[in-house]
Formats: sequence, C-alpha cells, structure tokens
Amino acid sequence: MDYIDYVIEYGKKLENIKSKCNSIDAFVRRAEEFPSLVAQEGLVPALTFYYSKAEGKASSLDSASCEEFRNEGKGYSVYLMFIIDVLSKFNNIKCNDSLDCIRETRKNELIITRKLLPILIEMKKVANIVG
Repeated sequence: MDYIDYVIEYGKKLENIKSKCNSIDAFVRRAEEFPSLVAQEGLVPALTFYYSKAEGKASSLDSASCEEFRNEGKGYSVYLMFIIDVLSKFNNIKCNDSLDCIRETRKNELIITRKLLPILIEMKKVANIVG
C-alpha cells in the first residue's frame, strides 16, 4: 500500500468517526497546522510540541473519545498517533511510544522529513474533505 492509499483509508475511518461524533474539527485543525509547523520549526520540534499538547499520550482512532475529535485544544493525541503510524509504516521507525519515535526520528530527521511531508499534505487535504 502506498501512502495515498493509506491516507484514503485513514480518511474513511475519519468519516465513520465523524458520523459517530458529529465532528472531527480538532483533528482537522491539527492536520492543517502540522505541515506548516514542520516546515517552520523542523520535524522533531513539531513532534515534541504535539507530544506536550497531547499530555504525553497518543490515541488511536479506535480508542479516542469523541471529545478528542471535537473540542478546541484537542486532537493532538490522535494526530500524534497518525504520525507514529506513518513513521512506522513508511519510514521504518521502530518505537514503543511517542518519545522513542521522537528519538529515532532525530537520527535521520532530514531524510524522514522529506518522506513525511507529502503524506502530511495529503492527510491535510483528506481531513479537510472529510471534516
């Protein structure tokens, strides 16, 4: 599966969550701002910022509450899990938690950023379509 197919499948899951929760606005906002944050600050600083806002936890789509998708100031934990999944699947980053992922990403940040940005931009588009 290439990254476009992966993002489309993720978008379908977001559609199901939107119908259940009535909104995915918090996720959409995080998807909109993360690529710009990476471009301005770098991937590792962007990841650590999202990690701090997620209060140290990453939530999968299946385990996240509707509040994590709807409310202003939320969505960081769900989007952080999306990033972790993408790092694992498309960049061969092996990590057990968010901090491990940040540490591993730091080793090859420039190469990983080049691979990651097109995926982030596609997710931004899909999130806007779904949201």
